[in-house]
Amino acid sequence: MYEIAARSPARAAGQRGAALVVSLLILLVLTLIGVSGMQSTVLEERMASNTRERNIAFQAAESALRDAETYIDGITTTGDFDGTAGLFSDTQDEPDYTSAATWSDNATSVAANNVPGSASAPRYFIKRFGTITGTQGAMNITNYGDNKGSGDVTTFRITARGVGGNNDSAEVILRSYYGRIF
Repeated sequence: MYEIAARSPARAAGQRGAALVVSLLILLVLTLIGVSGMQSTVLEERMASNTRERNIAFQAAESALRDAETYIDGITTTGDFDGTAGLFSDTQDEPDYTSAATWSDNATSVAANNVPGSASAPRYFIKRFGTITGTQGAMNITNYGDNKGSGDVTTFRITARGVGGNNDSAEVILRSYYGRIF
């Protein structure tokens, strides 16, 4: 007839809960791997965000430099360089570009055109640096390979500041020298 196989009670008692312990250990290892991967992802996300903020700040400062150059190209005399409205003569001290007050005061800096993504408009100030006279002033002012020009070249130092997506994120300060024959 039929035989019924009986389990040995000694064997069943020795294996009781082993599968549960092994599966819990595997679950713990997978959890640790997942947490480690999340931490790495969060760090990479922060680095990407900081890079973006820095790029926005750089583009804003670069835009302020171009606005200052456009301003210089549009003037007919350097008479306005009197220490107000972000315009300083060669005999005046320019403001401290590392001070936050310099960039919030309309007497020491000028607001440039706003850059999309930037928290505030970039700002700049210009210092008339000096004049290169005579044949020393025969620089290639117009374009590479063009006529080198003649006459006195008035040089300016432009200092510009841009910020990222919020005022506490990234800050870039650029300086440039610019020359023009009047």
